[in-house]
Amino acid sequence: MSVRLFGAAVFAIAALYTLHSQTYQITFGDVLGPSVFPLIVGIPMMVLSASLVIFPTGQVEWPGRDRLWRQAVALAAFVGYTLVMEELGFPIATAALIAIVGIVMGGAPWRAIALGAVFGPGLWALFDKVLGLPLDFLGTLFG
Repeated sequence: MSVRLFGAAVFAIAALYTLHSQTYQITFGDVLGPSVFPLIVGIPMMVLSASLVIFPTGQVEWPGRDRLWRQAVALAAFVGYTLVMEELGFPIATAALIAIVGIVMGGAPWRAIALGAVFGPGLWALFDKVLGLPLDFLGTLFG
């Protein structure tokens, strides 16, 4: 039963993802537009998850409470990341996300914080300066 529930949940997410991708509008860039990649991901995702609902196989062992708690905290960190990125800016929000996920995954706190401090600004420089994808360095909270 768990496999079917998982397949149904993934199918619903893929269907919403694919449907929402059709609302993307952009006036510059690629001729195909921004909705092509979500279609390339969403349609096979729906087909494969539907196969889990129709043809479930294997048994699922649910993880213990500790692992479920860690997964919930990591999910909350990702949701919080999307909510605070505009206010804090990309490097600060990304550094905090990397540090939180690193600690949740069992890493040493000082190493996780150091990794976030290096990769937050590093990823901003990669996307903004090297790839030319503009991201706010400082968010609206800082001016």
